[in-house]
Amino acid sequence: MDTARTVVLGTSLTIRDVDGVARQMATVQVGADAARRLERSYSFLRQLAQAGTPVYGLTTGCGPLAANGIPPERRAEFQRNLIRSHAVSLGPPHPTAFVRAAMTVRAQVFAQGHSGVDPATVDLLVGMLNAGVHPIVREVGGVGASGDLVELAQIALALIADGAVAVGSATLAARDALDAAGMTPLAPRLREGLALMNGTSFHTGTAAVILARAQRITAAAQLAAAMILDVLHGNVESLDPALQAARPHAGQRAVAERVARVVAGSRLLRHVGDSADSQDAYTLRCIPQMLGPITDALHAAQAVVEIELNSAIDNPLFLADERRVVHGGNFHGQPVAMALDQLKTAMVELGVVSERRLARVLDATLNRGLPPFLIRNSAGLCSGFMGLQYCATAMAADNAVLAAPTSVRSIPTNANNQDVVSMGMVAARHARQVIDNVERMIAIELLCAAQALDLRGVAQAGTGTQAAHAVIRAHAAPLEEDRPLADDVDTVCRLIDSGALVEAVDGVLV
Repeated sequence: MDTARTVVLGTSLTIRDVDGVARQMATVQVGADAARRLERSYSFLRQLAQAGTPVYGLTTGCGPLAANGIPPERRAEFQRNLIRSHAVSLGPPHPTAFVRAAMTVRAQVFAQGHSGVDPATVDLLVGMLNAGVHPIVREVGGVGASGDLVELAQIALALIADGAVAVGSATLAARDALDAAGMTPLAPRLREGLALMNGTSFHTGTAAVILARAQRITAAAQLAAAMILDVLHGNVESLDPALQAARPHAGQRAVAERVARVVAGSRLLRHVGDSADSQDAYTLRCIPQMLGPITDALHAAQAVVEIELNSAIDNPLFLADERRVVHGGNFHGQPVAMALDQLKTAMVELGVVSERRLARVLDATLNRGLPPFLIRNSAGLCSGFMGLQYCATAMAADNAVLAAPTSVRSIPTNANNQDVVSMGMVAARHARQVIDNVERMIAIELLCAAQALDLRGVAQAGTGTQAAHAVIRAHAAPLEEDRPLADDVDTVCRLIDSGALVEAVDGVLV
């Protein structure tokens, strides 16, 4: 992505927009229509406050304390106390990308014009994003009930010049960082504290970043599958368009078409007529049928997340044009939590299939003439990729535990007011762990595929297979004798995550 690109709040955001702000520091601005909505909503809120109208979190307390009225002179104190009491996230910090995504999504929520916040709140969020001032938010605490209260309160804490922030590699007091950037801290007066905390913005922003990454990994996994199909003399009959048309799932068809283009021109593959008496294993013969549903699942999750990115996820909602306030539950994280579980399950399966192909290409009894563990002329002296197979199987076992759905594991909170919670942030954290594992597993498979091509003869491979091999070899040398391979795995992970590997292959496909 072009880092000079600007994301405009109040327009329809995509996961690509959020990922661009989160990872590539794209700038953010408030759209003109959104600015007008913010002003209109805030004006309506001020009228309600002046009239003393009972409104949750504005003139009343919150949760089980909602029956308590908040007198006008104590509203600012109440909003600050809400932030400070909930800013208790624990454990290691979230990646900066997740924090930036959450800040972007929260500002986007306000830009819908239904939260009644002081427009200065949005200006400060945008200013911090563009200046690279990032609240430090720790991983543990949120349950995705009235939104991501704990994580979002940690962001709000920095906006009121409390707590700590990261600026580049430095950790600073929030007040010092805001002063240095020439920004005025937020003075919450009406409902800014509650509005900053109340909604799914942290796990939705995190889901957008995770999902964009999962799509990059899945595209690389299709290349890995094509390369292994090529080096193991797979039969291309399994990619026949007529076969896919007879079972017209969109993902199956797309994967079959893509893999066929990658291996086009190969002299290693077997062709129609060979398959009846020499069947390929499922991990070769069923690549479209296995990887296709994964792409379908990611598309389904993306649809949910992008609806959430453009929704008013707050409570209550202030409908200024209708002059009314609606209390309800748009803050509840169930939609995105379930989408994260779907994403996680799909990525676990991607790792399962990758590990099985890896085992096949390393096993001399199954790999159709390649040496054991892909190390040439070792005479038992070298172990080749044996060690990396241990890593892949360990990560597959890790993923099998993490695969259990999180969104059904509610534990009531808030004096049983929040009696069923989504566990959205737990789902996001588990999904991230799975994706970390799967990216490494695909990197291992790609390294082994490149090594197998060296042994088989790169010039005989398909056009796309050769292109993938060339990119890998530009960054990781062949394995001629045993050496530690962790750095090679990290290098290929970077090629996957940057998109460089997939872009290079796509550039040569017909």
